[in-house]
Amino acid sequence: MIGQNESGYFPMMKFNIFFIGILLSCTPPSPIPIVMPPTKSAVVEPLEETIYTLGYMSEYDIWEFLKGKPSEKEVIETFGFPDSVWLDDEQSTKFLYYYISKIRDYNTIEVSATTDSVSGFEWD
Repeated sequence: MIGQNESGYFPMMKFNIFFIGILLSCTPPSPIPIVMPPTKSAVVEPLEETIYTLGYMSEYDIWEFLKGKPSEKEVIETFGFPDSVWLDDEQSTKFLYYYISKIRDYNTIEVSATTDSVSGFEWD
């Protein structure tokens, strides 16, 4: 009697372990969280001067720098924290908006959420 119960128990246990193993191996990996940079208004510390805010970059320098597809970190080190940040619906692109008071308009730098490098820009 004991032999019959054990023989029915172990095959079912093996099936359960096999089924759970298959189920767990088919789940997609957890998504990597997208980290958004802080904005000027969210930074508590005094804002540091950058090459851009000191006026050391010409329009040509800005275009050449952004065409080189720098990382998000390099963009923030060069231009400072953005005035506004948005993430697109597909969560693939971050939009960093910089307000330019001379022209009373925003310039936009698009940063890929997967590579963290510039994927596009509109700079007037």
